[in-house]
Amino acid sequence: MIRHDDPAEAARHSFRPHPLLRNGHAMTIAGVKLPRFQRRFLASEQRFQVRVDATTTIVAEAHWQPREAPVAVLVHGLSASAKAVYVVGAARKAWAAGFSAVRINLRTCGGTEHLSSTLYHAGLSDDLEALVDWIARERRPAWIGVAGFSLGGGIVLHAAARWGGAPPDGVARLWVQSAPFDLEETSAAMHSGGFNHVYVRYFLDDFRRSWKLTSRLHPERWPRDGVRGIRSVRAFDDRWTAPSFGWKDAADYYRDASPMTVLDRIQLSGTVLHAADDPFVPLCPEAQQALRGHPSLELVETRHGGHNAFFGHQPAVTDGWRDLDRYWGENRMAQDFALAARAAGAMP
Repeated sequence: MIRHDDPAEAARHSFRPHPLLRNGHAMTIAGVKLPRFQRRFLASEQRFQVRVDATTTIVAEAHWQPREAPVAVLVHGLSASAKAVYVVGAARKAWAAGFSAVRINLRTCGGTEHLSSTLYHAGLSDDLEALVDWIARERRPAWIGVAGFSLGGGIVLHAAARWGGAPPDGVARLWVQSAPFDLEETSAAMHSGGFNHVYVRYFLDDFRRSWKLTSRLHPERWPRDGVRGIRSVRAFDDRWTAPSFGWKDAADYYRDASPMTVLDRIQLSGTVLHAADDPFVPLCPEAQQALRGHPSLELVETRHGGHNAFFGHQPAVTDGWRDLDRYWGENRMAQDFALAARAAGAMP
C-alpha cells in the first residue's frame, strides 16, 4: 500500500539527503561513524532480563515513561546490539515523543553470549515475541509499536506474521527499515565485491569476536576453531546457522527465513522504509510488488539513504512536528508511531 495522494503525507515521506552523501556507500558509513552524543541518554537506561525458553534469556534496555504511556520496541540488525547507534537514536526520538522506548538485545548479542546456548537467525522471532509478551503483561500499555532495523526489520515481519490477526494486547503498528526481504538476493549483493567487502569483513570480525566467547562457554557445541577458514557471511551460515536450526545449507535457510515468504500473513498496519541506493540489501522486484499491493503495509522508497542511514540535508519541520536531528528515518519512525498512537487515543 502506498499513500502519496495526500500532499501532507507526500511531504512527510520526502527525503533530501545531505549533499555530500548522495552515494550509498558514503551514506551508509556516515550513518554509523558520524558523532551522535548519546552518552547522556544511555546513562538513564534500565536493563532487565526476559526468559525466552529453557536455553535462552535476553536482555532489554529501556527508558520508561509513566506506566500508561505507549511503548516503542526497537530491534537491531546483524552483528549489532541494543547499543547500536541507530537503535539508540530511534529510541531517543521515540522517548522525546512521549513513548517508553525498549531496545532488545537478540540472543548472544550485546555481551549476552552467556545467557543462551544457541545462535540467532534472520527468521527467529522468539526473542522479540517474548519481550513484547512481557511488556504487554507487566506494563499493560494501551499501545505498542514495534520497529526493526536491517535484519531486525525482517524479525519484526516474522513476528507479525506469527501474530496474524491476534497480536499481544496493545500491539498496533510496525516500522521496518532497510530490511532484507530476500536473503538470497541480499547475500549475492553483499558478496558482490568492490567496496562491499568492507561490510563482509565487519560482520565476520564480529562473528569471530562473539565466537571466541561462545566457544569458551559451550565448547562441546561450538568448537574453538569453528570459524577457521570462513571468508564470507554465507559460508558461516552454511557451516553453522543453517544446520543449527535444521536447514540443509545456507540456500535452504535463506529460502525459508526470507520475510518475503510471510508477507501475506501480516495483518498489522505499518511502514516499510527502503532506499534505492542501499549498497548490500536490495529491495527485490518481488518484494516491491508484494508491498505495493499489501493491504496493511505501506512502502516508502527513497532514492537515497544508503543502508539504514537516511542522514538528511537538515532536520525536517512540519505542522506539529520538528525532527530532533538529521537522521530522517529515525525521526519518521517516531512521527509515524506518534500519529498512530494519537489516532488510537493512546496519547494526547
